Amino acid sequence: MPKRHDSPILSLVDHPCAFCCNGPLSSYLRGRGVLQLLNYLSNTRHSVWFWLALGLILALSMPLSLLAQQDNTATTSASVLVKTLGSIDYVEIYTPSASLLPKQLIIFVHGTPGSYTAFMSYLNDPIMQEKFHMVSVTRPGWRSDDDTKVPSLDEQAAALRPLLDMDRSGKGALLMGHSYGGPVIARTAMNYSELIAGLIFVATTGDPKLSAPRWYNRLAVALPRFVLGASLKGANAEIMRLYPQLEAMVPRWQDLIMPVLIVQGSKDRLVHPDNALFMQRMLVNSEVRFLNREGQGHFVLWEEAPLIRDNLIDIFVSSSAP
Repeated sequence: MPKRHDSPILSLVDHPCAFCCNGPLSSYLRGRGVLQLLNYLSNTRHSVWFWLALGLILALSMPLSLLAQQDNTATTSASVLVKTLGSIDYVEIYTPSASLLPKQLIIFVHGTPGSYTAFMSYLNDPIMQEKFHMVSVTRPGWRSDDDTKVPSLDEQAAALRPLLDMDRSGKGALLMGHSYGGPVIARTAMNYSELIAGLIFVATTGDPKLSAPRWYNRLAVALPRFVLGASLKGANAEIMRLYPQLEAMVPRWQDLIMPVLIVQGSKDRLVHPDNALFMQRMLVNSEVRFLNREGQGHFVLWEEAPLIRDNLIDIFVSSSAP
């Protein structure tokens, strides 16, 4: 029985500087059947196929692996009670205020893939706890990798609808979406605008022309689940259905009249920064604040958490204070 390091592909993956310094891509590839495939192809009879397969998987996995990092970047809490409402799981943080007045509800919506844990840094923030009634969701289809994915933004919005009734402040709920969560909250606001007081878009897509599936998305459709893994396969299914839905939403942006905060990193490799400019142009009846973060990427949600927190408080709490 050969040892692990006797295999050229296993030696490559285990090298401390391979695959982003033994980072997300290395851990992502382990245990998903990719190594077994490449190890088989690496023998002399299949050497050409080995290099072709390795190049293909690297080219495909580098951009998609950034998606897989989204849910692993946040800090998790020691213990949270996960509740269920319809097809959504969620966690809720509510601490009574000194004034005894109900706090405004803010609902956090993750990208693809992801879960409620993407926003734990906000849920654990004492300042956020003081100002808001917070709910972070796991969207339909993401309770587990085996869940049937729900690529319809209308269905995602309908699943969020019962949560909007949890607001007791009388102001309406705030919705904050990261990445794919942006189109979800936009569609929710278009469908249920009377229940929503404001929107926060962080590194989100919106422009159909910038959101068409890329070559690696199309290729991922044909790749089996054991190559990509269930999580990225599911994320790709959502992305492949996004373009026509964004096209249909274009004339409805003008119907949104609530205040909006847009946060975008200039070096985002997953969501083109011009998506933020598109939303600014389309939100003609909303008061929009745009934070363009130079040098930041797709993880601006976590890397700029204090700045985002302070701005949403300034817009939605301070400005509404008597």
